[in-house]
Amino acid sequence: MLSKSIRPTLLSLLLLAMVGCVPVEVASRLGYANTRVGGRLALDSGGGGAGSAVEQDIGSAFGLGDRRGSPFYRADVDFGGPVASASILWVRENGQGELDNSFGGLPQNTTVSTRLDVALAKLSAAYEFDLGLVTLAPGVLFDVYALDFSASEPSGSREEIDDVVFVPMPFVRAEAEVGPVSGVVELAYLEIGSLGDNEGRFLDVEAMVEWRPLPLGHLFAGYRLLDIDASGDTGDESFAADLQIRGWTIGGGIRF
Repeated sequence: MLSKSIRPTLLSLLLLAMVGCVPVEVASRLGYANTRVGGRLALDSGGGGAGSAVEQDIGSAFGLGDRRGSPFYRADVDFGGPVASASILWVRENGQGELDNSFGGLPQNTTVSTRLDVALAKLSAAYEFDLGLVTLAPGVLFDVYALDFSASEPSGSREEIDDVVFVPMPFVRAEAEVGPVSGVVELAYLEIGSLGDNEGRFLDVEAMVEWRPLPLGHLFAGYRLLDIDASGDTGDESFAADLQIRGWTIGGGIRF
């Protein structure tokens, strides 16, 4: 009979051996993203809820919506069936505009200086089914939106939307490969009436083409669309955001 001290050691070695037998493939990508933010924002400080505030275009009212560049990173781990991936994108922009309507405590026609800071983290877990020409992988995707927006007038009055929304969504990935070139499309969607203090509709679509001229190295180009139509509370105020973040990415990485 094995002693109590030996059995856990053997069990640990057995688990490590099993993990070592699983064919794991890791792809790490670093690149450049060129994105723009469009849509509308509303802020109500009167206690009537976000629906009582009038949404206004972020271009004309806040002077935002130009294309901006930022770093992009994504990693995928393929366990020979289960697949996990993670990516991060950061959109930051400053602008100046004139309010079409009131925004919180700032009245209509106020000239404002604005700052938009959006951090986007994407995590997914799926299971691949090889269908021949195409591999399908249904699973769950987690989008984390960290929105920090502020508008201030010359006198110093300032209004801000600062909220973090964690959105779990069902999603599916389709992938095809022809020689050294592969393409992947990911689609996730969720419409929910209540998510903590928030509610809304969320769409995440991403497509990517990858070329592997070397056994370990690859180049990629992609496009992503995020559509966020949400409302909620930030402090003692309510907000509504109908935003679209879209743009392309390009870069390279390693696969091992």
